[in-house]
Amino acid sequence: MPHIQSPRRRARLSRILTRSVLLAAFGLGMFAAIGPAPAAATWMPGPAAGQYTPQHVQQLKNNCVWAAGQMLLDKWTHGRVIVWQSRLRHASHTKHKAASLVDLSRGIAKATGILLRSSPGMGDPMTWWQFLDRLEHGGGGVLIGLYSRLPSDFTRWNPAFADSSNSGHAVYVERYDRANARVWFMDPLAPRDLPGEWIPVEALRRFATFHGDYVLAAATPPRYRPTTAPLTDQAYRLGTPSLAGAAIAGSRVGVRVGLSIDDGFPMPAAHRFVGRWEPVVDATPDRSLLTRVAMDPGPDLPAPAAPTATTTMSAPDKPDSHGFGATLPVPPVSGLYRLTLGLSQPGRKAPVRTFPPLQVQVLPPFAAAISATRALELPAGGAFTLKVGLRNVGTADWRRPPDTDVPPEPNQGPMTALVVTWYSADGEVREAVRLSGELAPGAFASFQIDLVAPREPGDWSIALDVVSDQLGALSSNGSGNLDIPVSVAASLSGSGLVPGR
Repeated sequence: MPHIQSPRRRARLSRILTRSVLLAAFGLGMFAAIGPAPAAATWMPGPAAGQYTPQHVQQLKNNCVWAAGQMLLDKWTHGRVIVWQSRLRHASHTKHKAASLVDLSRGIAKATGILLRSSPGMGDPMTWWQFLDRLEHGGGGVLIGLYSRLPSDFTRWNPAFADSSNSGHAVYVERYDRANARVWFMDPLAPRDLPGEWIPVEALRRFATFHGDYVLAAATPPRYRPTTAPLTDQAYRLGTPSLAGAAIAGSRVGVRVGLSIDDGFPMPAAHRFVGRWEPVVDATPDRSLLTRVAMDPGPDLPAPAAPTATTTMSAPDKPDSHGFGATLPVPPVSGLYRLTLGLSQPGRKAPVRTFPPLQVQVLPPFAAAISATRALELPAGGAFTLKVGLRNVGTADWRRPPDTDVPPEPNQGPMTALVVTWYSADGEVREAVRLSGELAPGAFASFQIDLVAPREPGDWSIALDVVSDQLGALSSNGSGNLDIPVSVAASLSGSGLVPGR
């Protein structure tokens, strides 16, 4: 005969079943909070106004990977999914005291359904700069390294572990402050009430473990895939900028700065030079007071303009193994400038890196470089040969333009001449020789000039100047003339030139 339950027993059983159903529903709801869901399976960036930092977790014994993983999961989901370190370890079914990122990925997947990939061989290979880029852009990561390689300030929680031969450790990191080269560091060995601390990025890199070019780490997915790092990073070490040649007013001058790269960072993106030209002397002196040679009357030359502050920019340049190089426009007015150079991204005016200022003499288009002996000792009335080199370093052409309509005048002299003049200490002037100096821009000429020293002993000078019928004299703007001190002795054994002491 079948057993029939009494009404009281049936009521008690009904209450038990009801409680069981409620407990099961609550358990399913709790699992849904930590289980797989579309929102939890995809990393969502935090609010634009700030970042989300997880609660610091102090590890249980041999649980650094799991404590760091708990903080990573908290960061990844902005606090929507919290799974304790012991639960992650249990879900991974690992039997070893020391855990790996593979164990962590398995534990997170089993406990929440979230797939965590890691570097280097678990679907998310990252170089060091890529790992730092994620930390800079709102992400977080678990980093594997050696506790013994951390500075002593960061091993104060367990010095004995730092001194051990096997000091493998996992930490949670986020917030790469590129400008100050530091990372927010959350050590599972630290006390629970310590929220974290800044660590120099170089110290963190020494702690990290690498497999080839890739770091042993797991991180929140990237917002985008960068191809290089910003030039502001201290891994990019820039040298002192230099100019490739003379700066000629209204032209362009080559600029180069050396580059060395640390920590396996990639070649930076293209940048352009920005130059701020500040005149050192605001007014140009009267060039008629500077002219050292007599000039034939010619066409009136316009008064020189005063230099003014200006900013010029080069075209974008992608660096090579030697650094950045480009041509920078030069101000249209000659003079002495203080040039402050910087590197900016294309489309932006503000430089991301700046350099100490340089003093640059901007030469006018009519400019020369003259080389000769710097000092002489000569016997009175002695003959000697002066070797002179002359280069047209400006943009003006010193040659007479061809004119097919008007025939040349008989015995017509050169349009541009190298003029050699003697000057005594008391102001006496004696022109020695004029030689043709018609040179194209960039052209060079050498001269061997036979001269005779003055018969009067004393201190003299030889002035070398370039004079043009159309452009005036170099000495009028101080852009290339040269004075050679000469000591003329009453009696000196031998003849010829003797270098000054």
